[in-house]
Amino acid sequence: MVWTALSSRMGRRIAAALCLCSALPLAGFALAAGWLELSTAHALLAAALLAALCVSVATLHLAQRYVPALGAARAGIAALQERRLTVLRSSGGDEPRALLEALATCAAHLQEQFRVLETLGEIDRLLLGSAALEHVLDAVLSRVQALTHCHCVSITLRDGDAPGRGRVYIAAAALDDLPVSRVALDSDMLATLVTEPEGLTIARCEEARHSFLKPLKDTGADVFWVWPVIVSGRVEAILAVGFTEVPDSGPRLSRCGGELAARLAVALSRSARDERLYRQAHYDPLTALPNRLLFRDRLSQQFEGSAGGASRGALLYIDLDHFKRVNDGFGHGVGDQLLTVVAQRLRACVKEGDLVARLGGDEFTIVLREVGDIGAAAVAQRVSETLQLPVRIGESEHRISASIGVTLFPDDGAGIEDLVRNADTAMYRAKDLGRGRFMFYDHGGTGAQPSFLGSPGLQRALRKREFSLFYQPQFAVADGTLAGVEALLRWHTPRDGVRHPDEFVPAAEGSGLIVDIGGWVLDAACSQLAAWRDAGIALPRMAVNVCAQQLHDAEFPRTVRRALDRHALAADLLELELAPSVLEDGEAKESLARLAQLGVRLALDNFGADESPIGDLRQDPIGMVKIDRALIGRVPHDGESAAAVAAGIKMAHALGKRIVAQGVERIEQLDFLRRHQCDLAQGFYLARPLSAAAVTELLRSRASPSDDEAREVG
Repeated sequence: MVWTALSSRMGRRIAAALCLCSALPLAGFALAAGWLELSTAHALLAAALLAALCVSVATLHLAQRYVPALGAARAGIAALQERRLTVLRSSGGDEPRALLEALATCAAHLQEQFRVLETLGEIDRLLLGSAALEHVLDAVLSRVQALTHCHCVSITLRDGDAPGRGRVYIAAAALDDLPVSRVALDSDMLATLVTEPEGLTIARCEEARHSFLKPLKDTGADVFWVWPVIVSGRVEAILAVGFTEVPDSGPRLSRCGGELAARLAVALSRSARDERLYRQAHYDPLTALPNRLLFRDRLSQQFEGSAGGASRGALLYIDLDHFKRVNDGFGHGVGDQLLTVVAQRLRACVKEGDLVARLGGDEFTIVLREVGDIGAAAVAQRVSETLQLPVRIGESEHRISASIGVTLFPDDGAGIEDLVRNADTAMYRAKDLGRGRFMFYDHGGTGAQPSFLGSPGLQRALRKREFSLFYQPQFAVADGTLAGVEALLRWHTPRDGVRHPDEFVPAAEGSGLIVDIGGWVLDAACSQLAAWRDAGIALPRMAVNVCAQQLHDAEFPRTVRRALDRHALAADLLELELAPSVLEDGEAKESLARLAQLGVRLALDNFGADESPIGDLRQDPIGMVKIDRALIGRVPHDGESAAAVAAGIKMAHALGKRIVAQGVERIEQLDFLRRHQCDLAQGFYLARPLSAAAVTELLRSRASPSDDEAREVG
């Protein structure tokens, strides 16, 4: 419009000059007419000369007044095409001067726009070239500061790990390396910003409401412009610039800040999308744990770091025991909830920097950093004990266990494939040995067997008191009363954690130490019985396992008598559990007769695990028969096993024996046993092996049984 106005004015001036030039010849003709005395030829010549003179004068005037200005304007326009600003000097009259000033003003505005566009382009390249916004914030802030000519500038990012809080990144004039500030964000202020997408000015900074401006105020700023960075309708960041006084470029600053906020919103949206895609590819959607892909990547990094021997680590391969029963019996919804609880418990068992991952289904892994065999055993034991705690989902309480295989790296493999395979082997060995435990991988051929289970390790265990007893309650099937407990031996090894009897008893029998270990078990069980009696919560019966080698010792009956006398216990409080093979061992049967004379109860353990006919019990002093857990595990779904158990109960009752069902882990099994009038039951569904303190609490609560307690069995 400036150029159009100037052109119109200039046109009018030129037209006036041309009119003047045309008027002069007319005046000449009038003069010539008055001069009648001159000849017509002389008059025409004079008029032509006068007209030429007028045109020359007018042309010279126009050239001096407008041509330099037009040349300067043309040079300035050519320079703008090359994005250069040429200083235009004013010359001539008012109109040329106004033309050049208008062109200079236009050029200055264009130059400023060029600079803004270049800076915004640099900011775009920074934002698009980095995967994380935090990595380029310093460079972005310095460019925003140069663009807005502000005293200081900040970007506040909402903290995804701490709801309601934000991290303030700041740059200020003449100040370097300003720290990142963490502030509490005011929810009302965030709600206000959502309604002000084009930004707002803040002249009075309130400490609580404008907490994100305090770092700017500390640098000396008093007036602030603030723009929200909105992603999906939510304020994800806040852009703020501060001035020491009110700036004179309000509209331009507002537009510039809005464009910057829009660019930050695009960058944050892209970052959120990239993060979402990464999590979808690398994390399990149910438990939010790393998946198999990320697990292998992290394990590979840890293994490479340990290859030079500078560091060590361990891999735990965890498989939940009988998890399929949860899905089949309660539905996949309950199973999924249980898996999320397992994931939370596994995270709680490791330190920061260790990795917990879900491979799929009910399989989990843990990668431990900077740990040796003892540390790995401690974590595996902690995992095993933590997972065995009951889980209540809705109205049901669930109990699970896990089999864990442990490998150490770089010792147990040349690569991650070897590590995973060896950990898997050790895990299956743990399942074979009874589940609910962990095993270290061993290079000795079995794949997973502790390498120190011989007599030196067992002797040290006796000497250092590494053995302990746990107690599994036995309940009357008919009414749910507590009928007794079975004492179970555990070895707390320094490397492998808690070991179960089937892992070390064979070695103890082979070395002859089983007699000494059995003597310790017998005395510890009697001591605990006496402690409960003295506390006024006497137990009806305690069962203790004995082996044939103990019965071959002629002193064993006297050892039992001394233990009972030492603790002033009645003989019928003690029940000794025997393997079926003992009934065919003549030397052992002599000890059985002497034990029966003492009044000690005798029980046949693991009945149904071999082909020993129950009729042999007619001639033996056996009062209790314990049905093998493997047989119970197949009822009631397996018809043949169900028939065998039902027949065994009926025949045992006919012979005057009582029946204990081992390994009861489902309500259907308990219902089956109740229908067939089994006497007692024990198993994980009813109660897991408990410490002495836990049994004490159970005995106190059973002193006056409640409906809830009866429901455990009933």
